[in-house]
Amino acid sequence: MVTQGNILSNQRGMTLIELMVGAVVATTVIAAGFAVLTSSSKALTTNEQTIETQQNVRVAMEFLYRDIRQAGFGMNGPVGNCPTAIVPADNNPAGTDKGPDRISLVVPVENPVGSAADPAWVLNSDTTIGFSLLALPSALAVANMATEAGGSLTVPNATISIGGAVTTTVTAAAGANLTVVPVTAPITMKRNTPIYLLQCITYQIIPPPDATGLCAGRSPCLVRGVAGGVTAGVLDCTTAGSRCTPIADEIEDVQFAYGCDGCVAGINSGTPDGIIDNQGGAAGFDQADFVTNNAWTTAPLTADKIQLAQLTIVGRQRRSDQGFGDSNRQTIQGAALQVSDHLHSDGVFVAGDFATVTPPYTSTRRRLLTRTIELRNLRH
Repeated sequence: MVTQGNILSNQRGMTLIELMVGAVVATTVIAAGFAVLTSSSKALTTNEQTIETQQNVRVAMEFLYRDIRQAGFGMNGPVGNCPTAIVPADNNPAGTDKGPDRISLVVPVENPVGSAADPAWVLNSDTTIGFSLLALPSALAVANMATEAGGSLTVPNATISIGGAVTTTVTAAAGANLTVVPVTAPITMKRNTPIYLLQCITYQIIPPPDATGLCAGRSPCLVRGVAGGVTAGVLDCTTAGSRCTPIADEIEDVQFAYGCDGCVAGINSGTPDGIIDNQGGAAGFDQADFVTNNAWTTAPLTADKIQLAQLTIVGRQRRSDQGFGDSNRQTIQGAALQVSDHLHSDGVFVAGDFATVTPPYTSTRRRLLTRTIELRNLRH
């Protein structure tokens, strides 16, 4: 028989202790889940930043590699502000660098295929022996080439390469025709041979605070283009008239070292012999044979002797890693980089050494990529 006591005993709820134990268990589970979620979110952010930094470095390397590889393009005289195919600009030719290097190069601009709105830059007819007149497909092709040259092909006179084999200078442009300095006989060129506009372009890193806005809020960045002037003997993308644009964000450092042939007077009497000069003294070719500190203006160490360029690029993450727990403290990534002759953070802040900044240099990840490039189109 069911009694009132049995009914009451079956309807009892949870005790306070049971409720407290359940709350503790639930809180522990929720806290653990939140910790995992936080850690996963920060790991994802870190991975995205790492991938972005690596991609920026690769983009910068591909641009520089391509242009350094074809520097000169058969030039036989000065082009714009470039007296030679490659114009090195070490940050501090006399000693340890406090910032990134620069470089200026003679590179070709072409339009071999074209379209109705942008006709190809090619010969529209065969040339004669000793020619001085080039016919392009249309006046629009000439106009577009002039635009690329900065508005004119004759002020200053533009340098062009015909098929990558003949270099000459434009003296007049009218309609679809270019008048050039006569090309010595017996050279002739066939119809549809491409015409290349040779330009002196500069690569330069713009550090914070980017007063001219070239990096569009993403400084430091690597910019490329026709520099508008010279600062302390170096072509500068921040001067008036520059036509330079950013190509890779968060690129903090670019360092160059060069291998040369014929720049040591005591080797083969300073005459190029097809072998990179031994700078370090050890048998065979090694890292010591690359020159890092030099202005490349005093014979025999002049830029026209350069045959190899060793390029090192350093990219940094836009923001510091914040750890994988709940804390927002910055994580420490180890010692500062030594890149070529540039120690990124030596504890002394010097104008131009923008790597020594707040937050501390070592709180931000860096990515480094090095490549050695053979210059294949040099002719001076």
